Amino acid sequence: MEIYNGTGKTTTGTILLTKSISTIIVASSLEYAGLTNETIRVEVERANGSNFEITKGSMNLKDFILANTYGEDAIISDSVRDLGLIAVCEICNEGSIHLFEKDVIKITLNNLDATKTYILNGIEEPETSTQIFSFEHKSMSSEDTNKDFNVFGYDIMILDKSSTIEEINYTFANGQVVKYSLYELEAMSKSTDPVAYVKKNASVLSAFPDKIQLPLLAVSNVNIRKAQGSVINLILRNHL
Repeated sequence: MEIYNGTGKTTTGTILLTKSISTIIVASSLEYAGLTNETIRVEVERANGSNFEITKGSMNLKDFILANTYGEDAIISDSVRDLGLIAVCEICNEGSIHLFEKDVIKITLNNLDATKTYILNGIEEPETSTQIFSFEHKSMSSEDTNKDFNVFGYDIMILDKSSTIEEINYTFANGQVVKYSLYELEAMSKSTDPVAYVKKNASVLSAFPDKIQLPLLAVSNVNIRKAQGSVINLILRNHL
């Protein structure tokens, strides 16, 4: 079901859904590279007060899309409808989010390009589930040179690409530590998911210039070593 279709606006406002959905299809006349400061916020507001923030506040729309299209999925496009990107973003596993009476799913897009079109669709399922995905933002400051991140319980990481990154060390569940360069991780990412984005001109991208998508299954800790001078952001998706 279409839940938003707008041009000429910088925000969707808060969209309230009383119908249960499993997936948000995010589409735009913009291509992925054209996205800049757009943000998305998704939360489940429970009538009993036990609200659940899927995006933990607002998160960058590009990160949300990349965290949801790594692996078997890809960003696609539609030249007939003049859509530069279409991203199928799952927010609940094995069914739609289970909603009790008076529960609401709230979705908001902000910082939109008013000259472009943005469309949101919600996908319903025949069954409901309580296995809701969530996303966590972590970062290294420009002064940091060595930092550990506890990634136990997460399955996907979206990492800023930066020339300041010198080494990334994975600690696996069995205690073994493996060292990688950013180039090595990027090559492994492309090999796992060689079709990341199918553009309107039919060209295919295997990676993105500003971000790298990485699997985290069986990884308990990520250590990043870098030179000073840049902020490094990570987005982690929980594994259900």
